[in-house]
Amino acid sequence: HANPTIGQSLRQAVVWLALWLAPVAALLLIAGQGSVFTQIATFFSTMAVVTFGGAYAVLAYVAQQAVENYHWLQPKEMLDGLGMAETTPGPLIMVLQFVGFMGAYRHPGMLSPLLAGTLGGLLATWVTFIPCFLWIFLGAPFIERMRG
Repeated sequence: HANPTIGQSLRQAVVWLALWLAPVAALLLIAGQGSVFTQIATFFSTMAVVTFGGAYAVLAYVAQQAVENYHWLQPKEMLDGLGMAETTPGPLIMVLQFVGFMGAYRHPGMLSPLLAGTLGGLLATWVTFIPCFLWIFLGAPFIERMRG
C-alpha cells in the first residue's frame, strides 16, 4: 500500500506544476498576452482545470470558445474537427490538437504557418494533459491508501 507524505506530495506538485506552468509563463513573458501561442496556452490550461464531464462536455466548450471568442476556426471547420473525432479513437486529443493547430496556423506571426500550426497543436496537447498527470500523481497515493 502507498504511504504518501506531505513532503512527497509537495515534491510531486512542484515538479508537475513546473512542467505545466513554466511554458505558459515563458510565453506570457516572451510573446505577451496578444500572441496566439499565449492564448492557446492559457485557454487550454484553463480548460484542463475547470472542465469536467468527459470529452463531449469539454468539446462543446472548446468549440464555442475557439469559434466565437478566439476566431481560430470557422464553424464548418469546427464541425470537421468534431467529425474527425467521431471517426477515430481519442476524440478529445484529436480535436484539441486540431484546434491548437488551426489557431496557430491562422495567426503564425513570424513563423511559417505549418510550423506555427504544429507548435500550436503540440502546445494545446501539453497544457491540456500535463495537469492530468499532476492530479494523478498527487492524488493516486492517497486514493490507494484509502483503498487499502
